[in-house]
Amino acid sequence: MKLITLPSKEWDELTPQDVGGRRSEKTVCIVRYGGFGDMIQVSSLFPLFKERGYKVCVNVTERGYDIVRTDPHVDEILLQKTDQVPNDCLNEYWDRITKCFHHFVQLSESIEGALLVVPARTEIIRGEETFIPGSPKFKWSKEKLHEECNVNYMERTHDLAGLPHKFLPKFYPTKKEKTWASSTRKKIKTKNVVLWALSGSSVHKVYPWTDAAIAKILSEREDVSFITIGDDLCQILEAGWEEEPRVITKSGEWSIRRTLAFLHECDVVVGPETGVLNAASTLDCHKVVMLSHSSKENLSKHWKNTTSLEPELYENYCFPCHKMHYGFDTCYRDETTGGAMCAVNIKLEDVADAISGNLK
Repeated sequence: MKLITLPSKEWDELTPQDVGGRRSEKTVCIVRYGGFGDMIQVSSLFPLFKERGYKVCVNVTERGYDIVRTDPHVDEILLQKTDQVPNDCLNEYWDRITKCFHHFVQLSESIEGALLVVPARTEIIRGEETFIPGSPKFKWSKEKLHEECNVNYMERTHDLAGLPHKFLPKFYPTKKEKTWASSTRKKIKTKNVVLWALSGSSVHKVYPWTDAAIAKILSEREDVSFITIGDDLCQILEAGWEEEPRVITKSGEWSIRRTLAFLHECDVVVGPETGVLNAASTLDCHKVVMLSHSSKENLSKHWKNTTSLEPELYENYCFPCHKMHYGFDTCYRDETTGGAMCAVNIKLEDVADAISGNLK
């Protein structure tokens, strides 16, 4: 695999040589910036383009690189820093680099922005406070937005790439990562292992009844252990389980690659709409996903062996909202738990039953 790192210069000073030059072989460049789940979804395209005789180049930022750098269907990675090219210059940047490839597939904002509309917000970009106007669709009625956005993410991705609906998203761990995952599983003596992703990238991607669900299952069965994973902040959600040997807390300790490598060793994978659940979507292990801003049609329609849980009706019922949320200023919040209303109203019993019913 060839790695091409975009040099530290202004985007309009880049030359064809800076992005690898004009390819002599038939090459497709696939542009996808975003989180771990975004890269898992786009990985479905790579083997299909290879089948059609293309060399595959993927234009990513740092987070995407960490996922695709071991994908055997990727020939080149064009790596750039997050926000290295200003958002308002991206179209001109893509017009500039597209000439170096035989085929160009631009998927940036194909899901976030198109099927998950964004609010107006302020972000720090290149050290400066920048106002981003957001989508006018954010103020549409729930019904109108649902009619527009209730489209499967994988189907939309393949349609934009001009490829058939043959879905092959996959994470490829290294041999060393597979060995680590296998040896880690052998140290856990219970028959069943459940991996629980504690949160995603937004405020509505945290399930407030996680502790209660885990406690319920542990009290009913002795043959199951839980592994909880997430970023450093998720260590707060793990508080209280330190003395329970069947709850193995790994938030902030396991990297995303280790977490995804371990999916192959799990009996059940649980969590909100996250990259971890996306990576497990084609695996044999059972998935339990708590839906929030996406519907089953959007997210898990084509997932293998999956229970997709939706919230019960609540005041100001907004599920599925088809919106990105960067805080509770745009998301309905439950004042008792502090969680998002959609997460709060997924029944604890349904989550526990979906896990227990799919253990050995």
